[in-house]
Amino acid sequence: MIVSAVRDPYPTRDKSEGALIRRAEPVVYSEWTEDSPLSKEQMDQFERDGYLVLTDVFSAHELDELRAAAERASKNCAETHPGQLIKEADGEQLRTLFGVHGMEGLLKDTASNPRMLEVIQTLLNDQVYIHQSRLNFKSPHYGSGFEWHSDFETWHAEDGMPGMRAISATVLLTDEISADGSLKFMPKSHRTFVACPGETPDSCYREAFKKQAVGKPPALFLDLLEESGGVQEVVAPAGSVVLFDCNVMHGAGKNTSEHLRANLFYVYNAVSNALNTPYAASEPRPEFLASRKVEPLMAQVPA
Repeated sequence: MIVSAVRDPYPTRDKSEGALIRRAEPVVYSEWTEDSPLSKEQMDQFERDGYLVLTDVFSAHELDELRAAAERASKNCAETHPGQLIKEADGEQLRTLFGVHGMEGLLKDTASNPRMLEVIQTLLNDQVYIHQSRLNFKSPHYGSGFEWHSDFETWHAEDGMPGMRAISATVLLTDEISADGSLKFMPKSHRTFVACPGETPDSCYREAFKKQAVGKPPALFLDLLEESGGVQEVVAPAGSVVLFDCNVMHGAGKNTSEHLRANLFYVYNAVSNALNTPYAASEPRPEFLASRKVEPLMAQVPA
């Protein structure tokens, strides 16, 4: 197993039964000013709850273009990026296409849209690069959900992300409603790191996206977090952006509706938080899951 030379502030998957560890870093890294792209109330909400929903970020026309780009990418990915796609358990329906920020065109450019990028840079008070990106799909009546988890636990253990200075932005390509398996969060959970039991099997990442076997928070800890902050569900129209802290506990249910659920997902990591060697895995995950190319993004105004 690779052992990082940097002291691990968040030990996990170390043969213990798990633990609760107080967060060592801030949630919001800058002070609000009148020039901030968010209101003070929005910044306070993100700091308090660990997530924030921004509505009407993308217009109907922009959504049409994004959906068309997503459809093209999903149709072509079997030939152009076969290693970067994950299918549902039936082996037929596409669940996730990774690495879209590396594909030329709109899906790449959207990561640098100033309406998202400037907000992220303000919250993290740093230049940022894309740690991971993907297209997510949930097929009608079939698309599976995912259990409660913290993304940071995986990114720390398997990718070597040292600290909690990363934010995910989910661009809703379809309406987010309860029946389609919408996102759920445990507010305030981002202030506690949940160390998980077990060890990381070699090359476990493919199965992990179908069924979570490692990095699973113990049920007792989930109960404690839920008692502290409750559970909130995201219901928002297409064109919204859901921002959430890397360590907030979140999950989603199965799509029981008649409609496809689709979103674009970008993980922004601070340049100062670049990856080390994995803290609890034998080798790093592939580049399309955890980029080690620290290329700061520059705001790109849509044409």
